Amino acid sequence: MVLYPGEMGTAGGLVIDTHARVLKQDGQPIAGLYACGNVTTALLPTYPGPGSTLGPAMTFGYLAAKDITGTNF
Repeated sequence: MVLYPGEMGTAGGLVIDTHARVLKQDGQPIAGLYACGNVTTALLPTYPGPGSTLGPAMTFGYLAAKDITGTNF
C-alpha cells in the first residue's frame, strides 16, 4: 500500500453565502438549495486538525435552518 501524507479537509465544493444557500456562478443563490460541512468550499485557510470542520458545519446548518424557516431564533 502506498501512503501519501497530507492534510484532510475539503479542497473544493459548493460555494455558499452567509445563509448557507448554494450560489450559482453569477453569485445568485439557487432557490431551496442549502449546504454545509465538507460538501462546501473550505472556510478555513488551512486545516488545523481533526474536528475543525465540525464547528463551521454546525454553524452553517443552524444558519440554513433559520433561513429555511424564516425565524430569528
